[in-house]
Parts: sequence; C-alpha cells; structure tokens
Amino acid sequence: MFDYSNAVYGCSSAWLHEKDLSQIHRGIFTRDCFCKSWGCHTGESMSRAWRRATGVAMIGADGKTDYSDPMAVVLSPGGRWTKG
Repeated sequence: MFDYSNAVYGCSSAWLHEKDLSQIHRGIFTRDCFCKSWGCHTGESMSRAWRRATGVAMIGADGKTDYSDPMAVVLSPGGRWTKG
C-alpha cells in the first residue's frame, strides 16, 4: 500500500509519486491484476503514468476523495472513477 500524497495518514509510511514509477519492474504485475488508487485526482494523471510504467491499468479518482467515513471512500460531488 502506498500513500499518494505528501502527508502520511498512519496506514502507510511509504508514498509514491509519478516520477518514481520507473523504478517499478514492469513485469511484476500479472495482466489481470486489480489496481486502484483511492487518492484524490489520481485518475487525472497518475493512472495513465501507472499504465505507462507497469503495463497494467489502474482505476483512479477524477476529483477529490472523502475519507470522513472510515468504512467507505466516497468521491466528491461531480467526481467519478476512471481507468487509466
């Protein structure tokens, strides 16, 4: 689990930026693996960068994500999930 931000929220002590993706071995994931990022705005750029680096699609959020309910991650009004 990686935290895609500049702040660590307690569940992860590692975070990942788009510029770091080239360090991931491209063949590490199977073609049918499930990759999803719950970070804000990750569907707007990070998902495409992830696919370029790994060869695997990643679902990300277009818009902000809301963590106020610990049992669910909700998209902000007007947001949507997108597969990059």
